[in-house]
Amino acid sequence: MTATLVARLVEAGKLSWDTRVGSVFQKNIDPAYADATFRHLLSHRAGLQPNIDMFHFLGYSRDPLPDAREERRRYALTALKQKPAGALAKKMVYSNNGYIVAGAMLEAITGQSWETLIKAYVFDPLGLSSAGFGAPGRAGMIDQPLGHTVIGTNRRAMSVGPNIANDNPVALGPAGRVHMSLADMLTYLSAHRDQPEAFLKGASWQTLHTPPFGGDYAMGWVVRKDGSLWHNGSNTVWYGEVMVDPKAGVVCASVGNDAAPETQKAVATALMCARAAGLSTT
Repeated sequence: MTATLVARLVEAGKLSWDTRVGSVFQKNIDPAYADATFRHLLSHRAGLQPNIDMFHFLGYSRDPLPDAREERRRYALTALKQKPAGALAKKMVYSNNGYIVAGAMLEAITGQSWETLIKAYVFDPLGLSSAGFGAPGRAGMIDQPLGHTVIGTNRRAMSVGPNIANDNPVALGPAGRVHMSLADMLTYLSAHRDQPEAFLKGASWQTLHTPPFGGDYAMGWVVRKDGSLWHNGSNTVWYGEVMVDPKAGVVCASVGNDAAPETQKAVATALMCARAAGLSTT
């Protein structure tokens, strides 16, 4: 979704796919990252470590913030000071840090928070009315399914409310802190299937769906050998997988409200069953 936001902002003339990290963050970063662009960051080819160290990680807010820009910038600069995990463009290292740096760059360039930008440029235009940030549901209520921690065979529900680790820190929004209904998720996936030009031009869809440096990872998508687009994600208390098959015209999503290995296996099986069911009706 952050990659889709970048594509929208590129078309709006706010930035370029080739905007460099060093042109936005000019001080206190490892020089190895200066020439990394949105293309590198969004395809996990910027050489960044997967995450920052736990000591610093625990210092970031999990409760909603009126404006997350300061914390996100601090998080990004911490990531940009770490030793590189690989050479620019040469090695694919899945990195939450890369997406947080991309989000912080968008904020520095536009003067608006990533939350404001993704709502204005992605959620609202696609009609994703249920989309929000952090764990779904309201504090003190069970009006949505709850995520669960799993220790051995014990599952513990993670309530919604202040100071509860039921989602990633707020700074991690660009890397994974969005919730929405499954119906809205299918609407979002359908946009990537149908590629409406009213939302993005054909060249932008092509950029999003094509690995820029080889391999199988495009801009926020794993491109499977059959041409379908796939991704998974977890915040340790939820797990989900999605797929877009443009050739067959099928989109599907599957989720579970814990991230235990058996749940991940069940979610993956459900996704492929959904895809098979969709193929049988086309």
